[in-house]
Amino acid sequence: MKKHYITKLILFSSIMILAACQNETDYKMVRKQVLDQHDRIMFDGERAMNNKMKLDTLGMSGLVALKKQQPTLDTALERKQMQALSKKLTDANDLMNDWMHNFKSDVGGKSNEEAVKYFNEENVKVNKLDSIYKAVLKETDTYLKKLNIKPDTTMKSMNHMKM
Repeated sequence: MKKHYITKLILFSSIMILAACQNETDYKMVRKQVLDQHDRIMFDGERAMNNKMKLDTLGMSGLVALKKQQPTLDTALERKQMQALSKKLTDANDLMNDWMHNFKSDVGGKSNEEAVKYFNEENVKVNKLDSIYKAVLKETDTYLKKLNIKPDTTMKSMNHMKM
């Protein structure tokens, strides 16, 4: 009877250990999530730089044309607004560049558990970057629309402004 009990205990323990091993998150899955999110954010980064080019162009030479279209426009105030928005776009881009520079996709020497922890932390960072880009894009898109300038929604329109 004791032998039967020990056999069942060993079998049960083995099953539990196998189940625990199979439920462990593979760091490659978490890393893929981070990289996929990064790829989606890069599209927003392109849009952000396109909006920045529009704002910078408007701030340098486009205000005269806008003043003709909208005679009540306070060009000094608009220039300040454009510069502030352009800086926010640059800051978002700089944050992304810093993250990409510091991100390590190779986890050599780390256990699976350590790698999962690292990539989960990176996932939090990349999600924060996503929020920053979404907020600044919403703000600049709204501003450009206010000036009757169509913000970019695709990468096809990189080379010219739509007024």
